[in-house]
Amino acid sequence: MKLETVAEIAHRIATSPPLLEAKGLCVDYVTEAGNIRACDDINITLHRGEILGIAGESASGKSTLLAALGRLQRAPAVTSAGQVVFHAKGKEPVDLTRLSEEQLVDYRWSGISIVMQSAMACLNPVSRLKAQFLDVLLAHDSSLTKATATARAEELLQMVGIPSHRINAFPHELSGGMQQRALIALSLACDPELVLMDEPTTAVDVVMQRQILAKVLELQEKLGFAIAFVTHDLSLLLEISDRIAIMYGGKIVEVGTAAQMYEAPRHPYTQGLRNAFPPLTEPVRKLTGIPGSPPNLLNLPQGCAFAPRCSQKIARCESEIPALLDISGGRAACHLLTQEIPEPAKEALNA
Repeated sequence: MKLETVAEIAHRIATSPPLLEAKGLCVDYVTEAGNIRACDDINITLHRGEILGIAGESASGKSTLLAALGRLQRAPAVTSAGQVVFHAKGKEPVDLTRLSEEQLVDYRWSGISIVMQSAMACLNPVSRLKAQFLDVLLAHDSSLTKATATARAEELLQMVGIPSHRINAFPHELSGGMQQRALIALSLACDPELVLMDEPTTAVDVVMQRQILAKVLELQEKLGFAIAFVTHDLSLLLEISDRIAIMYGGKIVEVGTAAQMYEAPRHPYTQGLRNAFPPLTEPVRKLTGIPGSPPNLLNLPQGCAFAPRCSQKIARCESEIPALLDISGGRAACHLLTQEIPEPAKEALNA
């Protein structure tokens, strides 16, 4: 875990320039039954060197958002509105949603790379690691020779704790943990500024999960890349993230520092996620889950999407969608919180 105070983290984020900005981003799945809005009006900024966690239940939209941020979604998913502005070093800010596939080549791997949750599904099972690393390195840096690319690949494997001689191995000859670490090494091949991680430790056991996360944090601190880390496990994000965004029903319902999410989550849904895992330092208590099921994105409630499952709802929740507002150093979308905002501030927000 990072040895920084909450104030230090907040200051570092506030003074760090933006790296990626989602502005009014909407992503739909086009189906015969109608368009399914999987991400709705997403507004969030990822800063240089920051670890941003994105959490939520299955079908909350978090993996769809991650794919949209890297322009990696495929049909039937389409970006239907908004922008994804990438601030690459030495280049003018660019809206990734407007680039062609040919133009995106300049930003993939060297600007933005991704680590998926199943390494065996991502690595080519009939190619040795060496061939896969060289494909990436030689495609993105024409100045490299095969020998220098091989040396770079061996260096990358050693960075994630894999002996360099395993570069000649096929993926199936590696353990699950080594496969996942090899995929992480591959994502770092071209020194990206941002690494998107879609539940990269889901397919491994808890012990290996800890080792992989420790290695990711070590590399992030050493190399300085930013991370957008998607998972359903809020307890994991509380440990590694600078900030956390909570998604529900395709929307971001709360954003705050890891400390805020742990000590005083504001949204009832975040409170439910927080209370669903056992604390190690508090008295033994009965764990409670969140009743009900995630909403049908084709038939969302009229008001707050979480209202049917919320024990704290008020009448307004069932008729009016709450806005994501700045509240006490974080952001949350809940009608219960607007009564904490002074009247002048409310008028300014509603103007």
